[in-house]
Amino acid sequence: MVSVLPSAAGAARKIPGEAARKICAALVFGKMEEKNMKKQLTWVLAGSMMMSALCAAPAFADELTYHDYNNSDKYVAAEEAAKYEGTDEWPEITWNFDCSTGETSTWAQAGYYFNALMQESTGGKVQVEVYPAEQLTNGDQVAGIQALMDGNTLQVSLHSNLIYANFDPRFNVVSLPYLYETYDDVDAILGGEGGEALKSVLADYGLVCEGIAENGFRQITNSKKPITTVADLSDIKMRICSNDLCAEVYKEWGCDASVMNWAETYTALQQGTVDGQENPETAIASASVQDVQKYISLWNAYYDCLFFCINKNAYDMLTDEQKAVVDANAAKAVAYQKECNREQVAALVDEWTNGDQMEVTPLEEIDSDSFREAAAGAVDWYKASLVSAGMSEEDVETFVSAFVGE
Repeated sequence: MVSVLPSAAGAARKIPGEAARKICAALVFGKMEEKNMKKQLTWVLAGSMMMSALCAAPAFADELTYHDYNNSDKYVAAEEAAKYEGTDEWPEITWNFDCSTGETSTWAQAGYYFNALMQESTGGKVQVEVYPAEQLTNGDQVAGIQALMDGNTLQVSLHSNLIYANFDPRFNVVSLPYLYETYDDVDAILGGEGGEALKSVLADYGLVCEGIAENGFRQITNSKKPITTVADLSDIKMRICSNDLCAEVYKEWGCDASVMNWAETYTALQQGTVDGQENPETAIASASVQDVQKYISLWNAYYDCLFFCINKNAYDMLTDEQKAVVDANAAKAVAYQKECNREQVAALVDEWTNGDQMEVTPLEEIDSDSFREAAAGAVDWYKASLVSAGMSEEDVETFVSAFVGE
């Protein structure tokens, strides 16, 4: 936890409570030994006024306290928080933040950082309670998004595009195979026309998308052999996420893939019910998948993002100046999550490459063309799914071209 004592100018300064009490005492009593009675009286009056301001005022009584977050020495909320330029008082509100992964994940850490930023910007008036691992919806990711749309239980969340696809197939576009080869490709598409198109779709569901964060490239692990070409998947029993696009692509790759609850996957891998699974490196590590898998192929075949969204009704309770503070702080939380996530991925790959937990096959040793050619029909299949969902062929072409080009 962090205790923060606001200064008279409104900027936040971190002062331990005991030190603050000593300051107050010194202000009142520290000069009583002065020989000049006039000076004594002056110091007592001044000390009394300062003690009233520092020790008795609500600003001191309501010290800011918030959950710590990773890299807090680099990302100092008191210094990074957006400055409020408005004159209206901030309402006293608490937003609930939801994410699918656990407390130590970069998803939850982004929530804790956002809370710290908002408290610093508002003097503690706006707080964000973080509930990792879908605590408020009993682990149900789809229910988590629905609760965000309803806006009663949840007001803020980070969720994957693959889960949003349960509501609208347009969100699957992010995870078409081989859209991106590097993070630069990801940033160019999701930071450009493609990302804006997705934010527009989210607005249709009553959500304000404050930024697009990162789950990452979904790497493939298994217990049987290195996977370097599409033919290697033919005898692999693969656990995949619950998503129709993923099911179609693995079918095109000739893989025996089946949907399985993530909570059941570790045991299934351990017992050999399935041979492998696919997930970003951070998710693999957090679930200790490396303990029950022998091989990982860093194929970068497809990717999923995270949407940092706020319920629009909750957002619209604020003035334009207050919204500007929320926007700025949310953007910083998204940038923080992406940087932390990429740093963790690099560290994990280095650890696995130089350790003996899993045999790592790097991208340059993988026949990416064999996978790309085998899944060449995925884009046409996806376009057809959008037409079936009610989009015109012209609108489908316009939408998809923002991601795959002409």
